[in-house]
Amino acid sequence: MGTAAVVETVVPVFLLIVVGYLFGGIRRLDLFSLTEIVVYLGGPALVLTSLTSGTVDFGEVGRTAFGTVFIVTSVGTVVWAATRLSGVSAEGLYLPSMFMNAGNMLLPLALFAFGEAGLRDAVVVFATATLLQSSLGVAIASGRLRIDETFRLPYVYAAVLGLLFQYTGTQTPRLLLRPLELLAGLAIPLMLLSLGVRLRSIELSAWRRPLFAAVSRLGGGYAAGAVLVSTLLSLVSVPLVLSFGL
Repeated sequence: MGTAAVVETVVPVFLLIVVGYLFGGIRRLDLFSLTEIVVYLGGPALVLTSLTSGTVDFGEVGRTAFGTVFIVTSVGTVVWAATRLSGVSAEGLYLPSMFMNAGNMLLPLALFAFGEAGLRDAVVVFATATLLQSSLGVAIASGRLRIDETFRLPYVYAAVLGLLFQYTGTQTPRLLLRPLELLAGLAIPLMLLSLGVRLRSIELSAWRRPLFAAVSRLGGGYAAGAVLVSTLLSLVSVPLVLSFGL
């Protein structure tokens, strides 16, 4: 991919984030409502329509899901070891270090860079990361596994339904597909706009812990990705490699 292609892929994503940031300063927005629309309507519709369009390679789905789990747990292990050796408190560091931004950033980047096939793979990463966040992430944050939280978000159900439709050869009725596609079209723009709005509320009073989390997420993600790619190159989808550093 040449420099121009990279610019055309990345810049539009950040431009929409900037629009959200600026618009959030002009108009008072209900970020909670925007998030609810994405989480319960646009996001699940995007997952379902992406997985039911085209042809899904179930082997690739499994490898992509495995790679996502590998990245998250590997970075978590590195953070655990680093905090133990350095004596730094790990409180509040695990979640931002372990979990990549598999929604706001990965989905549009995968779509722009690799088209519908890339978006389909990125949706698998997104659904897997969401499942991990609502299970492992909640367990880390609360100290116990909460099954009700694990299955509260609809992304997992949408992914399972989409893969089931693919496996059985079931076609989504056009009467349902069209409104689902309209809802899916909301997801990525609202994700990016809401990210921009959310950035206005960040107050960085201390930089060392956030820097540690950022370096762990970016550096640890790429390091784990490099290990996985070098040993299992034929097993890893390109959008998954893209997600390592996000």
